[in-house]
Amino acid sequence: MKFENIRIELRNIIKERYIFEENSELINKLLSLSDDHLTHKDIFRIKRLSTKVDSWKTLIFAEVVSNVESEIKAEFKSVLSWTAHIKESLLGSENTDLYLFLSFNSNISDEECLRIESTEQFCRKYVMLPNEEISDFIERTFLQELISSKDVVENTDPLKKAFTNTYSKFQWLTPEVQKEWKKAFFDLSGSELCDQLLEWRG
Repeated sequence: MKFENIRIELRNIIKERYIFEENSELINKLLSLSDDHLTHKDIFRIKRLSTKVDSWKTLIFAEVVSNVESEIKAEFKSVLSWTAHIKESLLGSENTDLYLFLSFNSNISDEECLRIESTEQFCRKYVMLPNEEISDFIERTFLQELISSKDVVENTDPLKKAFTNTYSKFQWLTPEVQKEWKKAFFDLSGSELCDQLLEWRG
């Protein structure tokens, strides 16, 4: 099943950058919110190793396994209903750090997959295309590692240029501080970055 392979490959790609929470009381509670006939489902909760911000991202995995059109629609509706219940159960900023990774066992068009992805009701969605390799699918998600700063040519790096200009006026922006800031800019989501900036300020 695509479902299992997506989970396994995704774990291998991000295990060096994230802490995983699995089989916790909360995850079991969230799993129990789905309909019983939704059999191919799982939840990971992850948190970056590089941040002190105590905020978890919730990743929902589901595969619509039916091949009958009417059942496909019903099963997909169950996935969305389950996602809505999960969103209601999460507190604070974790309510918005919710992502659905979805695959279909039946033939479904690229257009329909992309249409589902474009609707951000309840959460951000990623839908595996019919002939897409799992590695290519994961590369389209927010979990794909951003380009390393080492791969950016220094004289065309706008961030380095900004740091250089700022350092000429404010000596507290030392190379060590610049390195810490750059890591935050590349590694953190918007809400995490705001929290980190407030922590530095304090």
